[in-house]
Amino acid sequence: METSIILNNQKETISISKVNKKNQTPYWKPGYINQKLQQINNTKHIMLFSFFWKSGARVSEVINIKKRQIDFENYLIKLKWLKSRKYKERVCPLHPDLYNMLRMYTSKINTEDKLFPYSRQYVWKICTKYFEGNPHMFRHSFAVNWLNQGLDLYLLSKMLGHSNIKTTEEYLKIVPQDIGKELIKVKFSN
Repeated sequence: METSIILNNQKETISISKVNKKNQTPYWKPGYINQKLQQINNTKHIMLFSFFWKSGARVSEVINIKKRQIDFENYLIKLKWLKSRKYKERVCPLHPDLYNMLRMYTSKINTEDKLFPYSRQYVWKICTKYFEGNPHMFRHSFAVNWLNQGLDLYLLSKMLGHSNIKTTEEYLKIVPQDIGKELIKVKFSN
């Protein structure tokens, strides 16, 4: 793959090796996500994708959340997912931004109602429409954003609900690629 950069006020083309697509985890940068969120007119869709982005939750967890699973007093949410035909659950903190959005969004929802009464297929369809990708990319984006800010890997593992930290460590392979892309922009001369 080739990319153009400006060196000494002249456009230069340099070659950057491609990442093996099998080992590449697709994700979006915060600016892209925030820009796309601003372009959505449907309030429920904005809330859905904001929840994905600010929680790192799985699709199955998000579409099954009921209002009663949110502990507004303690800024916590109980997430449940099905793995090997058994339900697993974890309690995660809510980011203050997401907490405030959920307070307003759930004000007219009954306790036993789902926050996002959508099918998995519908969520994938609208994610493709708005973001040109799939909802799991929000999970990857959440993890990469966390690590790019130098936050704790162990806590990220807990936040994502990984049973083995080695799963979370796979995201560390992505972060150096971002650093390399940024290094190209560094100037070493006037």
